[in-house]
Amino acid sequence: MPVRPPSLRSIAAFEAAARHASFTKAAEELNLTPGAISHAIKALEHRLDQRLFDRKGRAVALTAAGLSLAVKVRLSLGLLADAFETTPWRALDRLVISTTGSIAQKLLIPGMASLHQSCPGVRLDLRTSDALANFDEGIDVAVRFGPGGWGGLQSRFLGKERLFPVVGPDYRGGEWPVSQADLAGHVLIHHPESSWRLWLDPAEPDPTQSADALHLDDAALVIEAAAAGQGIALARERLAADDLQSGRLVRILDRSVPAEYSYWAVWNASSPKLPLITAFVEAVGAMFSVELLSTTQ
Repeated sequence: MPVRPPSLRSIAAFEAAARHASFTKAAEELNLTPGAISHAIKALEHRLDQRLFDRKGRAVALTAAGLSLAVKVRLSLGLLADAFETTPWRALDRLVISTTGSIAQKLLIPGMASLHQSCPGVRLDLRTSDALANFDEGIDVAVRFGPGGWGGLQSRFLGKERLFPVVGPDYRGGEWPVSQADLAGHVLIHHPESSWRLWLDPAEPDPTQSADALHLDDAALVIEAAAAGQGIALARERLAADDLQSGRLVRILDRSVPAEYSYWAVWNASSPKLPLITAFVEAVGAMFSVELLSTTQ
């Protein structure tokens, strides 16, 4: 006789806990108690004779066995969902891509021709948001600047990033700072993902204590503000590369430092569009492998 599968409720509890890396968040999503989620997962672990999660206080993380099961469960649920799905965004000739506005503007849109070539006959639907991509709401693949390690998802490292100060070519008539201490007399443009603390030498005076500041929450706007002469920005090299090459931006001072985060492609490994996603990610990876001219300047 065929083996009877676990209840759909247990499977849903496991999938939600794996995706959120949290029993509490899984319980909120499924309108259950955390105890019910824990009980369902313990039943699965007993049935498989495998530990599916490492539990450290309130935090949980998939074990190797849990990760393997999560991929198979998502594939099965994806097939089940597709059997009942009729909405057009599920069409296999359309790829929905989530990214931030700065990555879209500075990296993906300039390379859109090569991205189209990687997926011939496929409509590329580019959506911008600073929030994490929700793969349950029609997103097929995301391109993000972050720490990596998104639980329950497949990811590919695309490239590192470096930070260095830049100004517009007409900024203060060319009277630009020549040392870290000189920055104190200027407006410093700040972005939360590219902190000046990463670049500043702690052995030298801290200019952020006395310099004027402009805080922006979009990395592309940081570049635009610097190009417009509004101050000195700590630019991300990949985002600023075209503007440095065209002369809209000028790099000042000599020091560059690694950024805290990197670029990643992220997707659901059980997506029915996996061949399209793979082709797209390969094309994006090729874009990030191109050597930047600004590294030699």
